[in-house]
Amino acid sequence: MKMTALLIALCVLLSGCGLWMNGSYSKVVPHTEPSKQEAKPVIAISGYDQLKKELAAAVEDGETALMLFMQYPVEVIAREDLKRAVKDIKKSNPFAAYAVKEIEYEFGTTGAQKAASVQITYFENRVQADKILRVESLAQVEELVAQRLKDCAAGLVLHFEHQEQVDYAQMVADYALQYPQHVMETPEVAVSLYPEQGEKQIVELKFAYRTSREELRALQNKVEPVFSSAAQYVAGEWSETEKAERLYAFLMDRYSSYHIQTSITPAYSLLLHGVGDGNAFAAVYAAMCRQAEVDCRVVTGTRMGQPWVWNVLQIDGVYYHLDLLRCDETGGFACFTGDKMTDYVWDYALYPSAS
Repeated sequence: MKMTALLIALCVLLSGCGLWMNGSYSKVVPHTEPSKQEAKPVIAISGYDQLKKELAAAVEDGETALMLFMQYPVEVIAREDLKRAVKDIKKSNPFAAYAVKEIEYEFGTTGAQKAASVQITYFENRVQADKILRVESLAQVEELVAQRLKDCAAGLVLHFEHQEQVDYAQMVADYALQYPQHVMETPEVAVSLYPEQGEKQIVELKFAYRTSREELRALQNKVEPVFSSAAQYVAGEWSETEKAERLYAFLMDRYSSYHIQTSITPAYSLLLHGVGDGNAFAAVYAAMCRQAEVDCRVVTGTRMGQPWVWNVLQIDGVYYHLDLLRCDETGGFACFTGDKMTDYVWDYALYPSAS
């Protein structure tokens, strides 16, 4: 097929004949940028399936091609097939649905062959094809989302061959809760699907922060040394109980008193300014425990009928509840088994049993 195409192209060039449709070959310019290709490949089309495949390749790869309908008996069939292929591509191809603004075409001849010139224009605000990340598993998605959150990026674009139902906002919130040393502010998440239905899709995630990226990176640089200091504070031959107690002291003794207040930058506000709520205390303490290899999780529920957040941690194979704000009220580190948590309510199925 490639040899045939090259021969046809050579004949066209030597004879001085071209595709006379306003003097242009088919042209595909990704994202309104000039094509960097020097040669313009000639594609011989022999049927609808090949036509659709080549048109999809042009859309996704930004190829410039002259389509010759070599085995079509009459031009009207070629016209109908191209019209149908354009409609199908715009409806089902993820990249076309995401990035393509318009697909226009004109028919003409080159020599004795029926031919079509295709002009594809792209939205200027779409990322280039090579920046769209192809993913095959949920684990890949989680890894990419985590990296973008650590980088304080504005989002990412994913290409699924087999789309899964994913709650992206919850994924972002879970990562921010688990890694407060990396995520200074939990962004709002906007999700767009291209096309809206289909097994193959492009998913565009946009992260909206109230704090600028430069400020967020500056906050990260101030928070990360505190976590490093916490790790050093429990380095060495300490038992799990001693690590848990020392990390409690490291966190709670930073300030003579804390201001209980919610902040959009919980780890930074807590560790640098002594301002935080139960969620900030629990998330930061759990992260410090985990980096010290102590199993510690954040529990959400209620205390005396009010929304509340605390920890459950494992010490010597046994799980206990630890409420840092309650400890602060009573004057020291204290863990409790589940039966002692009389004023608390939580979903028992979501967390390890502390019995």
